[in-house]
Amino acid sequence: MPLVRAVVAGAIAAIAIPFLTRGDDGELSGWASYGVVHFDIGTTHLHWSWPLFCIVTLFTWGLLSWANR
Repeated sequence: MPLVRAVVAGAIAAIAIPFLTRGDDGELSGWASYGVVHFDIGTTHLHWSWPLFCIVTLFTWGLLSWANR
């Protein structure tokens, strides 16, 4: 069950962080825009960051697995 929760948290972070940092010129927005995939859902244009998804998923999975022990 920790893996499912970690994937959901990673998916949310992979969409939310690039959305929140769009238009910024800072270091975080530059890093968040690395590896971004653009896609449209209806009239909404979204970004998906693969590096953020992988990092957040692995980190969350590790913490949740450790907490279950």
